[in-house]
Amino acid sequence: MEKIKKTDMLKVPVDQVIVEEGFNVREDYGDIEALAKQIAAQGQKQPIKGVRNKDTVILTAGHRRLAAIKFANKNLGAKIEHVLAITEKANDEARVFEMLIDGDGSKPLTNSEMVKGIERLLESGVKKKEIIKQLGMSKSQAQVYNLVAAAKAPAAVKKLIDEGLISIAAVNKLQRETKSEEELVEAAEAAVSDAKTKGKKKATGGNTSKKKSSSDVEKLEAALEIANPHTASKKAAHATLQAVVAKLKSGADAETIAKLLK
Repeated sequence: MEKIKKTDMLKVPVDQVIVEEGFNVREDYGDIEALAKQIAAQGQKQPIKGVRNKDTVILTAGHRRLAAIKFANKNLGAKIEHVLAITEKANDEARVFEMLIDGDGSKPLTNSEMVKGIERLLESGVKKKEIIKQLGMSKSQAQVYNLVAAAKAPAAVKKLIDEGLISIAAVNKLQRETKSEEELVEAAEAAVSDAKTKGKKKATGGNTSKKKSSSDVEKLEAALEIANPHTASKKAAHATLQAVVAKLKSGADAETIAKLLK
């Protein structure tokens, strides 16, 4: 029979838990007061996780729990002196994985927060296959695949995701339908514009339906392919018309197209 193994569960003084600025991807902490009241009444049920550094613990996962404990001490008269913590040796990539997996608890990370963490992993050289494998233990692999794809979108598109203006599903759909980053950005902005026109706060797949180009737009596009301008002024006009055609095909509104003609 296998023996019960000792864990590295520690009781760490609250002020000796170090929160690294910029490490946590969570922006929405939810109802901290409710969690603080629960911990004050019932105690800390779930330990935080971190890396031990001499007499301190650098926090990896459990930022909400730590914030709630501090709130309880400051505002609810609680006298919680120690935080339950599990420590382990881990490199930066492993810590990000732990943060993302742990963040699937009672207050799951938002899609945009998950995308930020996945983007960090991709930038550090972690392969897409490994990310899907690791995070697929807590989420469906299809969901993780879509989040990984969104993490590879241009900055302008990720900004729309962060602002809650377009869904991950809509971005994934546009990534499959567009051929370049520029076209993807234009299509995403057009979807957001379409959603606003219809009184919706967030663009979804229904706002990404490609509008069929009219025969006149197709004729103009064909004419531009045939034309071979020689002078600088004609080349500039040719480039402007090409940009207009691209905007028309992506479903851009009149205001967006007008900016090209100013």
